[in-house]
Amino acid sequence: MGYVQVKRGLDVVGAVLALLLLSPVMAVIALLVLIFHGAPVIFVQQRVTQGERIFRLRKFRSMRAADPERGRVSDEDRLTAFGRLLRSTSLDELPSLWNILVGDMSVIGPRPLTTDYLCLYTEQQARRHDVRAGLSGLSQVSGRNCLDWDDKFDLDVRYVETMSLALDLRILLRTVTTVLRRQGVTKDHEATSDSYGGTLRSDLVFFRQAPAVGPVRSWSVETAGGRPVGRCQTLAVSERARMIRFDPAPAPATAPDFTARSHATTDAAVFAEVLRLVVNRVRSANADFAVCSL
Repeated sequence: MGYVQVKRGLDVVGAVLALLLLSPVMAVIALLVLIFHGAPVIFVQQRVTQGERIFRLRKFRSMRAADPERGRVSDEDRLTAFGRLLRSTSLDELPSLWNILVGDMSVIGPRPLTTDYLCLYTEQQARRHDVRAGLSGLSQVSGRNCLDWDDKFDLDVRYVETMSLALDLRILLRTVTTVLRRQGVTKDHEATSDSYGGTLRSDLVFFRQAPAVGPVRSWSVETAGGRPVGRCQTLAVSERARMIRFDPAPAPATAPDFTARSHATTDAAVFAEVLRLVVNRVRSANADFAVCSL
């Protein structure tokens, strides 16, 4: 019997015991969710697990219902203090024990993400679906929401390649300490992270983040050889709207004729890559506007 079969047996036993032991806690949380957020108590969303199979993930609701008349439209507006507590302590995940019991998930594995990301993974990143999605995983105990998406997916693939009982036990123990200490909630001390808009890695250009100035985040953009390409910024244009803009670096002095054609070819490839990365950042930041002067 291989570890995959053993792992499934351990998942079933663990889910049954956890549901029995934690049922009083879940009942109290359900009542508090009903008081703070209203019905329904359980949030259900389509997520992706092994073999890119889509299933219905269950969690406790951490947000109030959208209410445009009261200005509750964005996730930030709808997320309550109680909801932040649920997320930062991972108590909102307790209903997912049912998903483990029925075989949608495992206790340990790559986190199940939304179906929106399926078309955005690289071939390497898609390998995270070679195993069942998990309640906790290697990336969750290695930085949680403080990690960039590309780094998270690297850890997911590493888990797929090295999965074992010893590794699962280490991750489980580290999960307990990480949650109790509320480590790595997010870069901005919130219980949420940016969306995934596609890989931000490139062999042609690099985005080097500068220190944030208020709500403005800036990156200097350079080629692999260190030549300045431009500057990218995310900024708020109103209380609710965000914009991403890219401004190219000033054009260098005119190159000699014998290099002009090669520079033009190189610049076209570089700016095409910049455009791809800016589009991915737009999706990641859920920006309302994008300005790209290429």
